Amino acid sequence: MNLVDSRLQSRRVVIVLTATLGWLAAPLAAGQSQDLNPRTATILDEVTVNIVNIDVHVTDRRGRPISDLSIEDFEVFEEGEQMEVTNFLNAATRRDADDLEWTEGESLEGLDETGPPLMVALYLDRYRTYLGNLRRIERDLATFLTSRGERADSVRFMLATGDPDLNIRVPFTSDPGELTEALRQIENEPRSPAHDNELFRRRILQEIRQAYEACALVESRSAIAPDCEPCVDLWPSFLGSADQYAAEMQSRAAASISALADLVTALGGLPGPKAVIYVSDGLPQQPGAEVYHYLGEVCPENQMETDRRQTQRDETTRFNRFSAFSNANRVTLYPIDAGGVRGSSAVDARFGGPVGAADGGGAGGLGLANVLVPSNRNDRLRVDNLQSTLSLLADETGGRAVFNEAHPAEALEEIAADFGSYYSLGYAAPPERRYSIRQIEVRLTKPKKGWRVRYRRSYILKSGEQRLADRLYAALKLGEQSNPLGADVTFGEIRDGAVSEQATLPVEVHVPVASVTRLPGPSGSNGTVRIFLVAGNDEGDRTPMRQKALTLSEAQLAPQLENALVVVNLNLPPGRFDVAVGIRDEATGRSSYLVKNVQIP
Repeated sequence: MNLVDSRLQSRRVVIVLTATLGWLAAPLAAGQSQDLNPRTATILDEVTVNIVNIDVHVTDRRGRPISDLSIEDFEVFEEGEQMEVTNFLNAATRRDADDLEWTEGESLEGLDETGPPLMVALYLDRYRTYLGNLRRIERDLATFLTSRGERADSVRFMLATGDPDLNIRVPFTSDPGELTEALRQIENEPRSPAHDNELFRRRILQEIRQAYEACALVESRSAIAPDCEPCVDLWPSFLGSADQYAAEMQSRAAASISALADLVTALGGLPGPKAVIYVSDGLPQQPGAEVYHYLGEVCPENQMETDRRQTQRDETTRFNRFSAFSNANRVTLYPIDAGGVRGSSAVDARFGGPVGAADGGGAGGLGLANVLVPSNRNDRLRVDNLQSTLSLLADETGGRAVFNEAHPAEALEEIAADFGSYYSLGYAAPPERRYSIRQIEVRLTKPKKGWRVRYRRSYILKSGEQRLADRLYAALKLGEQSNPLGADVTFGEIRDGAVSEQATLPVEVHVPVASVTRLPGPSGSNGTVRIFLVAGNDEGDRTPMRQKALTLSEAQLAPQLENALVVVNLNLPPGRFDVAVGIRDEATGRSSYLVKNVQIP
């Protein structure tokens, strides 16, 4: 997966310069005759103008969208330098839609002429969500999607889960029924408790608690040592349990971000704005922080060491990079904390146990019933640790996060309000910048008290090849195909490959000659088609992107020829593969993206 991506579209402009050769000649010698009919030469050049698209949400003090602003109400700055906004769209009214910047979007079949719709991915991180929370949120999402079916929003939804790898359940569709049926099926799917983070936390705390009790309680000391001191004799064991928990939480969070990045990569290849509603119990900014803090409360004399270990596992940089990556792909994140309203550990019966009976709830001066139960401060730190990253992802990408909602139906409707009430501001990207990640700032020219402006804070300038690779991956992963060129893909006869245990698959790309734009040149008109190709299997493996160019000259084409053929050979191991093929007309940038599947014996 390539993490250097951008959310740019490009305008391809062909400039034709006509130069009269007689004007360019040196002055003629006296008596020498001039050519009264100078020949003309046509010089072809191509200029790529990268357009940065920023999706901006403006809300009042109550969070209600402001939908009657115009291009004059905004100022855009890149790295502190003001940019000229050349493209503007008010999604609420589709005003100024004739000046849209997303030329690739117009080739997607079945889309409105005013540009591509907002693409919304519902992503359930099933391995970062407590099973009870997951089932509750799945029902709320089903209710939300049912209500969307009654509205005429220009929005398409898809459903994906993290299991822990990315699993596309329903590709983009306008039918809410497909999504709600898939949610119902997911709700009934079994899931191993071994992946439940909350159960793992409780197990680690119970291990620490039981060891502390066995050491501290009078009737248990003889089994360990007569003068056992938990925070001295058992301290290495306590730290070992905390380190184990922190390492596991760090690994699980990294897996979640990896799967989420896979989805964002696929979305980045699609034109127009995209959004991800991300559902989980949160992602820890400092994995293991709550257990280290717990140890610091149980053994306050060792708190300096637990504080140090807590800060050593800070994952802020990882989340900052991911938010920049999402911005580069023009993806806005809407995280929902499925944990809802979390209760206090002090009233949680699952943290009770032998200690309450052993010392009478604090008799004898030990007070273990209070010492060994996580404090309110620890509970708050645990929740903040899980929610702070969700806030970061929402703030940096222009979305909004949902916290402390047992049933986030109202919050989902507020998120949905964003889908139809945003502004798209476009400007030409400066060609030269020192850093690949470019910072953006959007200001209102006449801000009002309480108004809030949300937008993505950065972007990355993609090359044309990177954008094509992203679009090809979107076709491969999400099945998003389009075919304005009317091309076709077939497979030739599979034969033994040069590499052992691999076969050679001829991929035959048929391109209608009439769909290729040919430009005049010194030796007649000609056009160029570039073929891009990648194959992937169900395990997520994929081949490097291959490409091949075909030049169609007027002299080479027979008058009766309808299709030109390009053959690209792929070497593949046995198995089922999806083959994604991109065909681009180099003169206009019009592109087709097709996916065909094949079984390699």
